Amino acid sequence: MDKPKDILIIPRYQVTLRFIELPSVDSYEIANMVEFQALKELPYSKEEIITSFRNIGSYKKGFSYIMLAIVKKQLIEDIIKERKVVPENIMLGTEALYLYLLKKEIIKHDKASLVVDIHKDYSEIIIIDKTKPVFSRGFRNENGLMEEINRSLLSYKKDRTNKNIEEVFITYSSNLNIDNVRPHVEEYFSIPANFHEYKEDPNTLNFPFAIELLPGEYVDKRASKENMHQAFFTYFLLLVTAAMLASLFIFKMHEKNNLSAVLAKKDNEIRKDADQLNIFLKKTDIMKLQNSEGELIIGILKESYELVPGDIVLSELNYDGKDVLYYKGNTRDTPSVFNFIKILEKSKYFKKVEVKYATRKKVGDQELTDFSIACQVK
Repeated sequence: MDKPKDILIIPRYQVTLRFIELPSVDSYEIANMVEFQALKELPYSKEEIITSFRNIGSYKKGFSYIMLAIVKKQLIEDIIKERKVVPENIMLGTEALYLYLLKKEIIKHDKASLVVDIHKDYSEIIIIDKTKPVFSRGFRNENGLMEEINRSLLSYKKDRTNKNIEEVFITYSSNLNIDNVRPHVEEYFSIPANFHEYKEDPNTLNFPFAIELLPGEYVDKRASKENMHQAFFTYFLLLVTAAMLASLFIFKMHEKNNLSAVLAKKDNEIRKDADQLNIFLKKTDIMKLQNSEGELIIGILKESYELVPGDIVLSELNYDGKDVLYYKGNTRDTPSVFNFIKILEKSKYFKKVEVKYATRKKVGDQELTDFSIACQVK
């Protein structure tokens, strides 16, 4: 159960990364804003991309600073197909590098630091102003490292509000020889460059990642598989326990036939064992009922994933534990809410569907309809 996790780290150059400020500190609002922002960044539909983000913090009152990662879903599918094994999750190398720099206190909290992270086939440049990442660029090493560094700095300096670089760090793994790179780096920069060799791979450290790029359907399959394993393990324990209780009961019956005198003395103990068995059987019935309810919820979740139209964004899916399931979310067009209701009414799981509210509100320069739909479970 404590086996190492299979975490895949995807390099920066394969991902679109943006550092943006959003006018909210509410996690729910930020999640919705991020999704809209991602659709603006790339000319793809919501189904063609995978979006995730890390909330770096608030550097301005009422605003949140976001590391937004966007990747084409087909790219992830191709990587999984090539590996032939689905990882437990896919993380972003930039986030791992950023967390490593903070943990090891490589960057200073009062300076603008440039970090060049060198790998065998690709590299990444990240610029951090104090603890706030403001620029990142990834590239393959085919065009030459110094040329890419120069191109990155020119891009960074286009924004005149960006601070001048006050310190430079070159990070690399211990199995990488950079002797041919060191003199060119020292000659290029007017300030001393600090070279840092990894004593441990940042990708293997147990960091609190926030950006996850594994497609949702794989996450659902993994959760379903884990539930099956847990249910099997539970039933196995129940079977072993039942066998042990049965053996104990048989032994007691045999003892009764052969040692009636002893059985009279043990009568009170047998009664206690029987009471424990009844309690256990009642708990077993409760577990079976909970398992049945769990299968119902999983079925509803799978069907919901298939039924939700592309213009509907779900934010909450609540079950009251009895017979009512609530869908909450938003959409650009109010008629989409009623179209969604018609779809839900055809579901085999619901016998009654009604809208609780549908309210228009303005988010940025767009108007959205917040809604809540109550579905009575059959």
